[in-house]
Amino acid sequence: MPFPIDLKYIEETEKELGLTFPDSFKNKMRKENGGALSTKEDDWQLFPFFDQADQKRISRTSNHIVLETKLARNWGNFPVDGIAIASNGSADYLILLTTKENDKLLDDKIFSWLHETGEVKEIAKSIEEITSITLKAKSKKQVQKQKLNSLKTDDGFGIDSIPSPWILTEKFSHNKPPFYTFQIGKGTDCLVSLETAFPTDILNTDKYWFDQWKKETGLKPNKNDLFIQRNDLEDYSYIIVRGKNSTPVYYWINSKQTEKWHLKMKTSSSRHNGDFKELSKLLSNIRVEN
Repeated sequence: MPFPIDLKYIEETEKELGLTFPDSFKNKMRKENGGALSTKEDDWQLFPFFDQADQKRISRTSNHIVLETKLARNWGNFPVDGIAIASNGSADYLILLTTKENDKLLDDKIFSWLHETGEVKEIAKSIEEITSITLKAKSKKQVQKQKLNSLKTDDGFGIDSIPSPWILTEKFSHNKPPFYTFQIGKGTDCLVSLETAFPTDILNTDKYWFDQWKKETGLKPNKNDLFIQRNDLEDYSYIIVRGKNSTPVYYWINSKQTEKWHLKMKTSSSRHNGDFKELSKLLSNIRVEN
């Protein structure tokens, strides 16, 4: 349950970020520093301002806005001036952006940011608008999520148990097919998504994979700044695309037994070796069903 927060802790966050939050957002957070919101697209958990009033509040606000924004920026296509204020638990965020007139002032408008595409979309004129929607839309939730202990799909992907520290989440709505992601623990630094058919015909076309990396990250490095690796791991082959001067690292993992599905992993240059070791454990639990 969110607590109210003293204005001085909000001002400390503003000083640390070098930005001023809109009054509408500060007023809402001063009354309830965090909490849950719902829009017609999804449910969101607001990140709190870091409250250092006592040990209990320090603990309850450890996932504060400054920290979560730093984590969000590990995604190469996260807006440079974006401040993460909420997450849907599947690596998408609600964000604030600076105004056109003043790059030190955050706008009232609330935007959603989708990690898969980098799309930024305005969803509300202010936080108050979302709050009012929350009160009316809870019973009309269209997007649902649940954690799964196993999975079997029509494309022949099967896993009977999810090895620690991985967590499998299913996200679905009435008008879209289910979307499955594996993540390590509660963080979103490393995400593995279950994708559709693997493009085997362009497996050795470097340009295609470079373009995929650029699409995922939203970055536009010089051609010589990117490099690609291809390797095998028992029943799988995989492609790694990295930037020499960029954080995001992407893996595309293809089963040698089927082309009906593949996996895509997003991680960072500082941790991708460790994440790959965990990925190999995950792969050993997956079975291909014809």
